[in-house]
Amino acid sequence: MRYCFLTVLHIGLLLLGLAANGGELKQQTFHSNILDREYRYLVYLPDDYAATDQQFPVLYLLHGAGGDENEWWKEGGVKDTIDGLVRRGDIQPMVVVMPGQPQAWWVDGAASKAESALLKELMPHAESSFRVQRNPAQRLIAGISAGGYGALNLVLKHPQAFVAAALLSPAIYDPLPPEHSAAQTQPPFQTAGRFDPQKWQAQHYTRFIDAYKQSAGIVPLYIESADHDSLGIALQSSMLFEKLRLHQPDAIALTVGEGGHDWGFWRGAFPRALEFLSARLRPASQKQSIRAMSYNIRCGYCESESDVNHWSRRKFLVADVIRRSRADVVGLQEVELFQARSLAALLGEFDWVGVGRDDGAEKGEMNAVFVRRSAFSINSHKTLWLSDTPQHVSRGWDAALNRTVTVVSLKSKSTGKDLDFLNTHFDHMGVRARQESAALISRVVAGLGDKSPIILVGDLNALPNFPGYESLSRGMRDAATVTLTPATGGEMTFNGFGLDLQPGNKIDYLFVSPNQEVKSHKVVTDLYDGLYPSDHFPVVIEVTLH
Repeated sequence: MRYCFLTVLHIGLLLLGLAANGGELKQQTFHSNILDREYRYLVYLPDDYAATDQQFPVLYLLHGAGGDENEWWKEGGVKDTIDGLVRRGDIQPMVVVMPGQPQAWWVDGAASKAESALLKELMPHAESSFRVQRNPAQRLIAGISAGGYGALNLVLKHPQAFVAAALLSPAIYDPLPPEHSAAQTQPPFQTAGRFDPQKWQAQHYTRFIDAYKQSAGIVPLYIESADHDSLGIALQSSMLFEKLRLHQPDAIALTVGEGGHDWGFWRGAFPRALEFLSARLRPASQKQSIRAMSYNIRCGYCESESDVNHWSRRKFLVADVIRRSRADVVGLQEVELFQARSLAALLGEFDWVGVGRDDGAEKGEMNAVFVRRSAFSINSHKTLWLSDTPQHVSRGWDAALNRTVTVVSLKSKSTGKDLDFLNTHFDHMGVRARQESAALISRVVAGLGDKSPIILVGDLNALPNFPGYESLSRGMRDAATVTLTPATGGEMTFNGFGLDLQPGNKIDYLFVSPNQEVKSHKVVTDLYDGLYPSDHFPVVIEVTLH
């Protein structure tokens, strides 16, 4: 009895994360609306997780047909294996998520929607609860037996979601599972309590492999099976390898080792799978290259419905310009609320913030900031008015209109570092207002400090070297003057829908804080069958953040 007590105590200490050395294990639970029940999963955190603010790669480990969230660490020794490989430098430190979905085979089957729950609930929950790089280039998946079956289906159907996968003895029987396979008796493939061959074939990877080959994505695969597997999986693995060998010759590996369909074999194969997966991760880096855009899109109510440049027609062009720019952060000026909403709907992959300049809510134009959600999350944001009372809705100095700056704090999903992004629109009439606005923004920039990179974009309604340019240049650098490659697209950013094409008419700018490396600067002058998307040309830079 004393031995049993000590064993239970040791397991408890592991789950509470109190082990003295190596990584720690944490039990997690959330309510799944898709499954209408509690969803449990176990998380392994690397040794230096608590001591740093680093963002880590993430590996999802899927258990077999009879397992649960504890199988990988109880039977597979996942903690000791990863601890040892990390200490020897054989793999990168990573967060490991081990979800529990007993008898679900990780598909949207007859009994539950396990695939949807994993993609739409488990992954967002885990990646928002722990410091992982919410980036497909840093996301891995692996599984044993039924977990290998599920991992294969997931990467074939969603190749954009994972950078690599490992399949250990994947239960991918083609055309049907053998009589003694668990697939014959478990809920996803049953009708009226009996195995249904059509349900098996409807979920089988062979249905998805052609679409995968036609997609733009290739997911490197590691496959390992045992020579004495009583379920014949070595042959099935070889058939899978042959189906993909010509499609991705340098991104697939097959090993057949000695053993059976059991943890004795999988524990030996797991380190080889981990080394394959870790080698496919993007090397850890403290630098990130992004694209930033400044774009005055012209107010939505400024043209009549009969005008060729009315927003109802231009919105599709503006959305296409943004999409084709591949910008990660976009500062839009002269935006009315309905315009922001229509662009968000058309673009789909951006979050956005901004408030109307006339009431701090919905009234009047705003300086909206659109953020690609796969690249950044929004920490916080605020709007300041360009006046002597910046915290309140107000008009400054000799300005004709209320003017604002939107200040947004972002967090990179690939490096975990912060970025401060400012978007502004200076007054078109007030000379003093532009000069005082520049001084105000310089003070705001100085108040942000130098811990994070800073990018300032905006329509400054003034030609280069205007009064106030010097103020902005004290703490920031005009991206057009420091780009490592020659600026392209010309020096005119205001076009008046083609009616005011004056060479050198540059009034839109991007500034970066010191030490940021501007790789390119481009004024985008694309037209659509002679139509101008806006009365301004957007400006896009690529910058490496340090």
